[in-house]
Amino acid sequence: MGHALLHYRFHERNKMKIIMAFDLDDHPEVGTQTPDGIPIYGISQIKDKIKDANVKTAILTVPSVKSQEVANLLVDAGVKGILSFSPVHLHLPKDVVVQYVDLTSELQTLLYFMRKED
Repeated sequence: MGHALLHYRFHERNKMKIIMAFDLDDHPEVGTQTPDGIPIYGISQIKDKIKDANVKTAILTVPSVKSQEVANLLVDAGVKGILSFSPVHLHLPKDVVVQYVDLTSELQTLLYFMRKED
């Protein structure tokens, strides 16, 4: 999911722009850049990189078992808004806004309307 979002051209549709990405420290893409020049860092650098760039919004596309842990790192780094693709409810401070994207629900809605058309 994260890989697909990195290649989505947010900036062509509005002024949003992904400025950095993170993956496991030993992932082969760590230390490289996307074709659009977005640097990919190891997860161990997340706190420093986000603080240094004064990032306030993040997209969370990690496995469910890691979502709370990574969300905590994001909040500790100063993030105030998270778009989460994880089905896990995050327990975060009240001043952090979380928007959940539930792909299962979206797919069920799509299938419902497809059946309705038959």
